[in-house]
Amino acid sequence: MAGTILVAIDLEHRNCAIKALGEGAELARLKGAELHVCYVLAYGFHTYVQPYLMEEVIKDTIKHVKEDLKYLVKEAGLDSDTVVQHVLKGGVHQQILLLAEKLKCAYLVLNASKPDALAGVTGPVTAQICRYAPCSLLIIR
Repeated sequence: MAGTILVAIDLEHRNCAIKALGEGAELARLKGAELHVCYVLAYGFHTYVQPYLMEEVIKDTIKHVKEDLKYLVKEAGLDSDTVVQHVLKGGVHQQILLLAEKLKCAYLVLNASKPDALAGVTGPVTAQICRYAPCSLLIIR
């Protein structure tokens, strides 16, 4: 196996996420690599929010996100049993970069929405990942 392909998605941009999963799957097939997909729950990073969230709410949210991620993988035409799925909590770009390093990714595929004029050329998460990525990148719009 030639490494790992990590697809980092935003569930709020489903069409782009499905497209990114498809591209990641094709890249994994071509490279003979293992395919991983991740989504980051951003609220866990902000310590000022954490005290106001009951542990049950956090666990329930993670459960629903895992189900949604599994469904999205199937919606992209992939087998949810062969795609390794990660739900992370924390700063979005930090968690994606940490996971990419941990997995020793060969490629990181990002689902990036088209930003408006206020967000700049790329969104702040995509820009941070591009700057610090430990591997090659493929950005899907």
